[in-house]
Amino acid sequence: MLAVTTVPDIKSVGIVGGSLGGLFQAVALAELGLDVTVWERSAGRPDDRGAGIVLQPSVAWFLSMFCGVDPDRISVPVTHRQFFGRDGRSHHTLMGQRMISWGAIYASLRDRLDPARYHDGHQVTALAPRPDGVDVQVGDAVRPVDLAIIADGSASRHRRLVAPGGAPHYAGYVAYRGVIDEAELPEELSEVFRDRFSFYDGDRTQFLCYFIPGDFGTTTPGKRRMNWVWYVRADGADLDRITTDRDGTAHGLSLPPGLIAPQVHTELLDRAGALLPDLLRELVEHTREPFAQAILDGRVSRMRSGRTLLTGDAAFVVRPHTAASAEKAAADAITLFTALQQVPSLDGALRAWEKDRLAEGTALYRHGIGLGHRLGLGGSEPARAAAAGS
Repeated sequence: MLAVTTVPDIKSVGIVGGSLGGLFQAVALAELGLDVTVWERSAGRPDDRGAGIVLQPSVAWFLSMFCGVDPDRISVPVTHRQFFGRDGRSHHTLMGQRMISWGAIYASLRDRLDPARYHDGHQVTALAPRPDGVDVQVGDAVRPVDLAIIADGSASRHRRLVAPGGAPHYAGYVAYRGVIDEAELPEELSEVFRDRFSFYDGDRTQFLCYFIPGDFGTTTPGKRRMNWVWYVRADGADLDRITTDRDGTAHGLSLPPGLIAPQVHTELLDRAGALLPDLLRELVEHTREPFAQAILDGRVSRMRSGRTLLTGDAAFVVRPHTAASAEKAAADAITLFTALQQVPSLDGALRAWEKDRLAEGTALYRHGIGLGHRLGLGGSEPARAAAAGS
């Protein structure tokens, strides 16, 4: 059980954004007995067919301690890493990890939070700081809270209130992604990837894949999903073309599943045939609805202004090679939960929290850029990118 003590100078918390970053904070702060309200501008629960995630320690601990969920029951184990050459041959190294889906984490957090605290389809239009809190405007209503947490992701609309100039920039490449029901894969193809975290590092490209839970977090073999990610260089014009859907609507930095333009899909299949080992090419060909996201670099020099905080990807946007975006968001929440209990004043607790999370975020930001460069995928040099984000 978590030991909870009285929190100083604070009773109410407003959280802008109800994805993972906001939910980690909401669940942890509700555990402290605070009056927590989450506003999420999207309506309804998101589709569970999203991307896979490497299950990292802070996320596993959070699910266990705050949500009462055994992370091993909603994640898929791998025993080895598998490395492919261009000729399709592979070699293995022993390395145990667990893989989870974004949807399984989201469902665990959302199910833990009192539904009355979560308001989807409600867009926060303004935040007005006060000496003793923040006024949150949602539509025509204004809700005063003692603490506001901005958790509206990499494209945050409110980041500038805390960190002007902290918006992320495009790193010069995209991640194509695909999710395939295991039952739709030929048995002989599934067998190649079972218990494996598989990689192919080509010329200025990388492909990786692993199994993740299926519907409702099931990890039963045959009912799971194959998750793959393929990093491909793309200039600004290519990015615009990739993220413009089949109806000609531009989506900016990402393209949701089911909307890929026929020409872009054909180019993806042609590229897979030309560049990938045959087994990985088959995964791309078996994917009905590939989707894509731009890879971004984002760093802030502040995560706090008075009683307004930045968390998750609204603060630092780190490259997915780090496998740390969800981990970072969970650690943001765990650290705030701890600081509010251990530091006698609210101001002191928030200062301590910000110092810790800035250091961790900066380290992950630089690490991600370094990994991208080692893969030949480009983007800003670490020193230049850090300067640009400060």
